[in-house]
Amino acid sequence: MHVQYVALCDQVILAADGRPSLIGVFNDLSVSQIPTTMPRITFAARILFTNEELGKTRRVEVLITGPDGKEIGRPGGDLQLPAPQGGIDTLAVDVPLQFDFFELQATGRYTFLLHVDGAPSAAAQLAVRQAAVA
Repeated sequence: MHVQYVALCDQVILAADGRPSLIGVFNDLSVSQIPTTMPRITFAARILFTNEELGKTRRVEVLITGPDGKEIGRPGGDLQLPAPQGGIDTLAVDVPLQFDFFELQATGRYTFLLHVDGAPSAAAQLAVRQAAVA
């Protein structure tokens, strides 16, 4: 297993052929007030599995922590990988997790840490600061 990328963005659109388009990738936010609510934040990951890993179930979670290091949430679920097929030695799986009305309670760094089968595998961070009022 290899994580090819993780990112935070506004939206992920999966095309009919399965290719993802990440819209509005970001890692920094300047907000007018704290606390504030983001209409939508999407965590996007692509995980590459080898032929030997296919046909198994993997547990995927994203541990979200706030600037104080405390856990905000841990969404996730089981990922059932298809059985191996002839001529295919790897399979890339896209994992978009969408959070609507995501609350930012403080300024600072928020961490979105991807866990696969309980092991930390990759992370994206979001730096939030309050904009100066003119």
